[in-house]
Amino acid sequence: MSDTMRSAAELAMPMGDGQAVARAVQTWLSATSQYHREMMEFMSRRLEKDGVAMRDILGCRNFADAVTLHSHWMEETLRDYNAEMSKLMTIYSHSVNGGEQGSGR
Repeated sequence: MSDTMRSAAELAMPMGDGQAVARAVQTWLSATSQYHREMMEFMSRRLEKDGVAMRDILGCRNFADAVTLHSHWMEETLRDYNAEMSKLMTIYSHSVNGGEQGSGR
């Protein structure tokens, strides 16, 4: 946390409470940063997979193959979004419990 934010938090609160606020702000900023980084990485991966799937579907010679590819794409998309929500909830839960979440990589 920047010295300015730390100083402002300490001035706004009696001794001791300022440190608690500073820690809370630092934890929130860390969790928010991790959350945003995870979302951007997820969206990048999904867009890449979506592009590949659409190219494959457009290359199909018959409707049945296109439907099969679309079905596989839909299943994979749902699995990916479900897994991503679990990751985001882990980040959120860890920050609420007062810890700092590692990247897990």
